[in-house]
Amino acid sequence: MSKTCVCAGLLLAVLPWGKVAGFTGAVEVIEYDPGALSGGSYMNPQAALGPPERFTGEGVYPGVVSPFNPPFLPSEIVSIGEGGHLTLRLDQPATDDASHPYGVDLLIFGNAGFIDVDYPQGTTGNPAALFGADGGEVEVSQDGLTFHTVIGALADGLYPTLGYLDSGPYDGQPGQILSDFTRPVNPALRLNGLSGLTYTQLVAAYDGSGGGAPLDLAQAGLAEAQFVRISVPDDGNPNVNAPPIEIDAVTAVPEPACAGALLLGAWIALRRTQRD
Repeated sequence: MSKTCVCAGLLLAVLPWGKVAGFTGAVEVIEYDPGALSGGSYMNPQAALGPPERFTGEGVYPGVVSPFNPPFLPSEIVSIGEGGHLTLRLDQPATDDASHPYGVDLLIFGNAGFIDVDYPQGTTGNPAALFGADGGEVEVSQDGLTFHTVIGALADGLYPTLGYLDSGPYDGQPGQILSDFTRPVNPALRLNGLSGLTYTQLVAAYDGSGGGAPLDLAQAGLAEAQFVRISVPDDGNPNVNAPPIEIDAVTAVPEPACAGALLLGAWIALRRTQRD
């Protein structure tokens, strides 16, 4: 294991989990243009910094973040309207690496979710359907000046966030077994492959992943990128606005040796926070 990985795990272990910027996450907002949004509570771009949410609704309707229960507080997600964009800087560059699971290099977490056809059991429909999956375009950059489109990428869509591996879909208390926010779901598993699943089957299909929309830097023609720009293009129709998208976090997939250190550090931090 590299020295960088060890330090990252120790950093996560020392700091409270809720305040960790994240070894592989966005740490700075470079630019935010809300686009067609006319106001409201979801216009704080700082909400997209740090790790994805595992627990949402504190003080309102508390519950674990699951593929049926996405984050929804203004402190957790930021909206981008038509014609708007959000540009973030990662703490370290993401790299295009064939050793990454399924060739995925970046993950974007939004607030899409599966429609539960057997509430509150957590069962996907047949066919499965999503709410809040509003798309959005993704561009990446090495220097923050020249951006390249990630072909075929959507910022807010499939693989809604899964915070814990041992929780139910709407549990009011945090779980004990963390999902891995740097491990992608197999992108070959499309929406039809997630149809008619019980919650247990859906968690199994995630295979330890915390979800997130997958991106391959090769689709942008870059070997590495430290800046991510998420936007909702203006379709030119002044009478109809495209629905806004919501962003929670961006994480980079680390080298395989680092992933275990990061998850261990996060687990230690969670346990420490629960004791405090």
